[in-house]
Amino acid sequence: MGVFTKKQKQASERLYESEIKEYLHEQDGFKHILMINSFSRWANQAFTVENKYTTQINEVMDRMQEDGYEIIDIKLESQYDQGASGGATGFNTLIIYK
Repeated sequence: MGVFTKKQKQASERLYESEIKEYLHEQDGFKHILMINSFSRWANQAFTVENKYTTQINEVMDRMQEDGYEIIDIKLESQYDQGASGGATGFNTLIIYK
């Protein structure tokens, strides 16, 4: 795991503890959603794994499952030319869980 990947994982862990947990419903057997907004690496135009997004969303999913939630589905919407410089891709990730 590279230095940047470790930092991305740590950022996701902080986000999970400081924001995401408060929006997760109690485990009641019903389906619920969680929407996460994020960005790709700056000016990512290579044919490669999008390691920032992959690391961050995987960490959130791992933490949810460790806390006993079942991931039902994940939906993704991407938007190009986002961010302050317009050089990033914005991602809206909808996690359906119970």
